[in-house]
Amino acid sequence: MKPTTNPPDADIASLTSESSIASLLAEQESLAFLLADSLRLTRRIAAPYFEQHQLTLAQVRALLGVYRWQGIRQVDLADFMEIQPISLARLLDQLAASGLIERRPDPKDRRAFQLYLTPAAAPVIRLINAATREFQQRALAGFSPAQVEALFVGMNQLRDNLTALNRTASKTSVDSNEVSNHE
Repeated sequence: MKPTTNPPDADIASLTSESSIASLLAEQESLAFLLADSLRLTRRIAAPYFEQHQLTLAQVRALLGVYRWQGIRQVDLADFMEIQPISLARLLDQLAASGLIERRPDPKDRRAFQLYLTPAAAPVIRLINAATREFQQRALAGFSPAQVEALFVGMNQLRDNLTALNRTASKTSVDSNEVSNHE
């Protein structure tokens, strides 16, 4: 016997009923929506600016990662950027061909490479920093100094909380895998 399913219109109607809508968070009250939408808008604004300077957003992120953590291993940068190591390798090939980064063998692991900016990257990093300052100034227009400070204090606390939640989730996942492997 074939299970019965609701027609698609019935499902949509149930989603738009007043009780369902009232139970949903308004977009402006949903942290995940606000963060994702702000990131989406930031990328849309930043991409054309950096493209004028022959840089992609991925290249900018990689350069800033190497700037922040000189000597970072490729695999760790890929993890930070949330991309596959093979995708990062192609990106790093482009940056190395442009003379902006160099790979050096990791003295602790001969299979791994550490990443360093070259002197040629200095003007590019200055350009990125200037663009970031200008964007931030424009994005925070209308905020009082106290609101800007509160925003940054709150966002740093949020990142710390999410980092702790991520560690807990990762540990729980590892613990669950260990239990299931021993059963």
